[in-house]
Amino acid sequence: MTRTEALTLAQKTVTEMSTNARGYQDGCPFEARVSAVLRLAEFLMTGENPDDDRT
Repeated sequence: MTRTEALTLAQKTVTEMSTNARGYQDGCPFEARVSAVLRLAEFLMTGENPDDDRT
């Protein structure tokens, strides 16, 4: 998956996860949402979780 595809899918996924059935956002801070998008995009591109400290 390309970086552009991964970022697009990650942004869509995080937005859907943070929107309830009535269409309201969850109030999550912007920085946390950006961090979630970037972590998910990295996972989609590499299949690895850079924050996983398990060996």
